[in-house]
Amino acid sequence: MERLRELRDRQTEDADTDAGMTDSIRAEALLVYQSLARRLTHRSADASQIAVEKQIRDEFRYQDLVLTDQSWMESGKCFRGLAILSGFRPFTMAGANIAPLWQTLGIPEPGVDDLIDVLKEIASTNVAPDPEHERVMLEALRRLRDLICSHDKPMPPGLQSKLRNLPLWTTAGWVKGKGRHVFAVADSGVERVLTDRLPLWKPGGNVQQFAALFGRLRVTPLDVAGAEVTYETEGMDGDAAALDRSADASLTEGFRRGVAALQDLLVRDEPRTAEAFAGWAWLAGLEVRVLPGLRIRLAPGATNDPIELPVDAHIDRGRNTLFLHSHTALTTKAGAGAAIAAHFAHDRARVGHNWRDVWEERLVQAGAGTALTSTGQREREERQRLAEELRQRAQRLPVTPAQSRKPAHGTGSGPTIPIGPTGTIPQPRTSSAPASTGPGAQSGPQHSPAARPLVDAAEFDMPPTNVIRTGAPTTPGSTPTRTPATADPSPRRHDIRLPQPKPGGAQPRSHASPLGYADHHKEELVIQALRRILQERGVKLDDQRGASRVGADAYDSTGRYYEIKAHGSGVPSELALTRSEFVRALSEGENYTLVIASSLEQGAGKPTLRLVNDPVHRFEVEPATDVRLKGVRALSVESTVYEWPGAE
Repeated sequence: MERLRELRDRQTEDADTDAGMTDSIRAEALLVYQSLARRLTHRSADASQIAVEKQIRDEFRYQDLVLTDQSWMESGKCFRGLAILSGFRPFTMAGANIAPLWQTLGIPEPGVDDLIDVLKEIASTNVAPDPEHERVMLEALRRLRDLICSHDKPMPPGLQSKLRNLPLWTTAGWVKGKGRHVFAVADSGVERVLTDRLPLWKPGGNVQQFAALFGRLRVTPLDVAGAEVTYETEGMDGDAAALDRSADASLTEGFRRGVAALQDLLVRDEPRTAEAFAGWAWLAGLEVRVLPGLRIRLAPGATNDPIELPVDAHIDRGRNTLFLHSHTALTTKAGAGAAIAAHFAHDRARVGHNWRDVWEERLVQAGAGTALTSTGQREREERQRLAEELRQRAQRLPVTPAQSRKPAHGTGSGPTIPIGPTGTIPQPRTSSAPASTGPGAQSGPQHSPAARPLVDAAEFDMPPTNVIRTGAPTTPGSTPTRTPATADPSPRRHDIRLPQPKPGGAQPRSHASPLGYADHHKEELVIQALRRILQERGVKLDDQRGASRVGADAYDSTGRYYEIKAHGSGVPSELALTRSEFVRALSEGENYTLVIASSLEQGAGKPTLRLVNDPVHRFEVEPATDVRLKGVRALSVESTVYEWPGAE
């Protein structure tokens, strides 16, 4: 300890010391710290761990004996770990061999509040970040992302507010305040076109790595993958059928070979990326059409009008087509490479580069159209095949009576017919049962209709074929769209407190149902589909159906609540909310989403999810024992609709 004091005093006396002298002092201080750390980890048998730690803490208390990247400081006034906030906060010397010393002294790593404070300091300059500030901003945001994603408990309201109002550096400069609108686009080509038209977030690197922060920071990702395809009509002779012209057989075959080569390359060299993508089958099944003047139309929302911009290539899911501006766009990173990468949740830049590589390195010819598939992908495909086989078998097998069950507690319940593993339906009455004599009674034996099975859960492993925006988006200061005669939805009392969502989720208990499926089976399909949609945005969804009085069925990593109303066929004209659901929806406002699912039975039509934010302010509310939302069929209400292909 005396040696540390000598080094500190020498540095203080000669403030103009050169770099060599400074490195010399730092090297000697490092030796002392290593010695103290060894005393903590390799103490003698007769020395108590607690006593050694207390002795070291006492020696450092109120003493400027910790050498940081700025100066000598007390242990309570600096941070340990990588100096990601260098220049804004002091950091100790790094190294695993001295980490036990900093832990004993209670020197922390930067927390969420520290990171937010530094980001605000960078923004307070009101000028473009210089390279050093940009480095700090980038690393602070990465650390902020990691800390937030590692939290198991719901985020405190105060922290949510800090993140929502955090200043962000954009193509339009620093954007601050509660009413700010910031957008994110991962495609560099699209970003260049939109630079002067929208405030695009510039965190210092590709924004896709911060997808988990979009919701927290109120950043709106532009859905390039789901953009509407259009084209420049000049020179097209007003051909309205240009989008549906015959596919180019040669380009389509070349594209399929390219997809096989890309899959093979990713499985061999980028297994994480290959494993995370579940759409290889539909990707290889796309047709290729050349559309000169190819453009896409983006709908940013808020106060911004739709924007059309030229692109080299784009995938239209609804038409199952890859559109190309020209033949050469098939093999380029900016063309088909960018269009394919837009459908990957991670590593999009690497996917685009790999697509270019399979053509430049002639891997398409080398692979001869074959692809190496990972074990995980094979198992996933096998599960889907088996699920489909079981579904078809259940439809083919006749319903046969099961053995009668013994009545419970002396009740006269009759025998039941099993319908799969999920529940039973009542056995038809026999002639010995009391017959109905009402005016609508039918003669002869009566048979209960077989319940229609739900759609296969594997359908929701595929992306939606159609995404529709309905209604008109609200603008700051305006009133959300409602159906006519909407009353004030506010309950008489506002002091009702609901429990917080349970960390890790809470699935409901399953109960037998007299139908072929129960309500929770429909909800599970919706949970799976919703997870698939949110996963593409880097958002994690937790099932909260088993948690009491939360007022929502699910809760995501951005702090948003979801209430599910699932229907086997069509949507009724009104829906009911329980008291806790209504209170949660009212208190959360735009942070509460009603998920209206329909056509979940096989043969009922296209399975559809309709997402409506802040439903109590967008539908007509009729107070009752339960709160009912009226007019839910009206497409004039702002919402997002996801459709999957299904048997009509």
